[in-house]
Amino acid sequence: MGTATSARGTAGNLPAELTSFVGRRQEVTGIRRMLSTSRLVTLTGPGGVGKTRLAQRVGADLRRAFPDGIWFVGLAELHDPDLVAVTVGETLGLHEDMTGLDPAGLARFLADRQMLLILDNCEHLVAACAQLAETLLRSCADLRVLATSREALRVDGEAVLSVQPLSVPGPTDACNPGDLQKYESAGLFVDRATAVLPGFRVTEDNCATIVRLCRALEGVPLAIELAVARLRVLSLDQILDRLTDRYRLLTTGARTAPPRQQTLRALIDWSWDLCSEPERILWSRVSVFSGGFELDAVEAVCADDRLPVETVLDVLGSLVEKSVLIRSGNGTARYQILEVTREYGAAELATAGEHEEMTRRHCRWFADLAAHADRIWVGPQQTAVMERLRHERANLRVALEHATTQGPPETALRFAADLQNHWFVRGYFSEGRHWLDRALAMPAPRHWTRVKALRVAAWIAGIQGDADRAGPLLAEAVALAGTLPASPERAYLPLIEGVFKLWPGDYEQALPLLERALAAFRELNIRNGELWTLIVLGLCRGLADQPSSGYPDLIAARDLGAATGEVWWQSFGLWALSVLRWRDGDHAGATAAAKECLAVGKAVDGEQFAVGLGVESLAWIAAHRHRDQRAATLLGVSRRMWQEMHTSLAPFRVLQSWHDEVVEQVRSRLGADAFSAAVRRGSELSTADAIVLAVEGRARAPEPEPTDDVTAGLRLTRREREVAALIAEGLSNRDIATRLVVAQRTAEGHVENLLSKLGFTSRTQVAGWLAGQKQPPPD
Repeated sequence: MGTATSARGTAGNLPAELTSFVGRRQEVTGIRRMLSTSRLVTLTGPGGVGKTRLAQRVGADLRRAFPDGIWFVGLAELHDPDLVAVTVGETLGLHEDMTGLDPAGLARFLADRQMLLILDNCEHLVAACAQLAETLLRSCADLRVLATSREALRVDGEAVLSVQPLSVPGPTDACNPGDLQKYESAGLFVDRATAVLPGFRVTEDNCATIVRLCRALEGVPLAIELAVARLRVLSLDQILDRLTDRYRLLTTGARTAPPRQQTLRALIDWSWDLCSEPERILWSRVSVFSGGFELDAVEAVCADDRLPVETVLDVLGSLVEKSVLIRSGNGTARYQILEVTREYGAAELATAGEHEEMTRRHCRWFADLAAHADRIWVGPQQTAVMERLRHERANLRVALEHATTQGPPETALRFAADLQNHWFVRGYFSEGRHWLDRALAMPAPRHWTRVKALRVAAWIAGIQGDADRAGPLLAEAVALAGTLPASPERAYLPLIEGVFKLWPGDYEQALPLLERALAAFRELNIRNGELWTLIVLGLCRGLADQPSSGYPDLIAARDLGAATGEVWWQSFGLWALSVLRWRDGDHAGATAAAKECLAVGKAVDGEQFAVGLGVESLAWIAAHRHRDQRAATLLGVSRRMWQEMHTSLAPFRVLQSWHDEVVEQVRSRLGADAFSAAVRRGSELSTADAIVLAVEGRARAPEPEPTDDVTAGLRLTRREREVAALIAEGLSNRDIATRLVVAQRTAEGHVENLLSKLGFTSRTQVAGWLAGQKQPPPD
């Protein structure tokens, strides 16, 4: 142990890095910036996310900024809060005979020292760590504290950074070996794999498996390290297969690691032990959710006599503070739970005998959400409810699984059918058919819920071109409806029958069916059915006669949609209007309607069906104007969308024939190679970029970085402008070094460079010059 005298000026005790540090550049930069303005910075996050390693890297980068050293105090193995100050003192090399090993004694020792103190793993001693940090920071002006904890210390002036898992490839990201390094989790995986197997290389053959592993491990550094250790005995594919029991697989950590970090289960045990009984109850119960959840769902599903609903918000907040849950979302708060943490909670839920009840409640709540969404579909809440359903897609799948395996048939049928707009708008046709087929396979009740499920299933099968399936489904719906008491659902049957006649061009039979449906919807005041029918009726009339014959119905649909505040039917109707105007030779009107269709459709983020139709329409218009490159590119966009939705224009025979004509015209004028290249470019565009292209909007040019003041003309760096502002405050070179968290020698160099560039000889001149600028200095 050192002495008080010898401790001063030493480099501290920061552990040397034994493995390479991968990723986290933004976090390192952000923490350094936070330390320049806050004297206490706490890194929070779930276990295994890499808080300790990140703190150590920041400390290593800041060695020169702290003459009295970077001191790392590990608290993981300490259990007595009364010994926190003693442990810090001993780490600093102090003895009882030198100064008291209590907060006050440490404050006296550190009073004039310029030091960074890293308190690692504070979560189980959070109160003691908070008290010590506050005492030291109030007495030691040049001290900085960097803490790692699963929850914040809650000390005045504390800045908190939530450390997230490493970036992982998204489910739609197509990666090749060259792309992997863009993702921090993949970079860490490959780095550690190379250390375990020196001959390890990323190839076209193993790239996809590495991507799936990184997703399965959720970017958690500890999980990645433990998984890679298994490469000594297992292949990549074997590791991926065995991750279904990740606690059993991920049990081989470094012998030198703390015991709680040598297995994943021990790490989660550590978090569980730190939770109160209400926190444990809620943790286990939220394990029934998948893909995140919101407060209203938690209150409905998880509250009972043991966990009263009025306490749920506070307990949920406590789990966020302890990093068991992660808050996400910029609007309505949404909560995420890492899969490893969710699995742990699920095991505890089963042990408590509550799994069956919680899954039943979960299913009921999401079935009610689907019914609510269907009920208010036409109205100002349409966009919000569709966004909610999109976010809840994973939960809907879990709930539908329960409904179609354990629920009564009426619940399963109603649930799957109530999501009709979700399946349709998002283009989730195959998934909708999957759940409807499962619900329809249950014991058949003679109930209107089955009629609704049959006609929704028939509609989706028809859209996907499966006439052999669509016809019998609709026929069964009609037959069953004839045996049941009256219901508003009856009005939808002639609508679907009429659409099925419209698609192959049998307008004469389609028209009376659609007119009958429209009359019924208006009598029953069913706005959803009225809008739908007006649009297909307008198309039918425009295709059967002059295109302008369909304008009144389509304009009526547009106006009704606008009056009710909904957006999706407006978008669909505008597409239909663009098609008829195109056939009428009104290319300007057709273009305006199609572009408005896309503009309205953007309000429903992730919408596929109407966007695909609108892009297709603009491709046809471009072809007739001989804008062939644009036409081919837009055809590539629409083709990609139809493929993703597992459908095409084929069921609507006349649309398919017009599409084929346009393709042949554009290909013949461009040539096969140029046409294929343009189509390929379009198919590679994201939906957002495709909409920008389709409406011929311009991407906003990047704004120039603000220069803050006229120093830009003198080519001062941002750092030099910061130094100028600090000089104007009257700070000394040492004070500037402290504020910027740099070495004093570095600060002196900045000041000298600044004076030289400005041609000044004194700091007073800098202050006077800065005061005369038109704009204030940067904060």
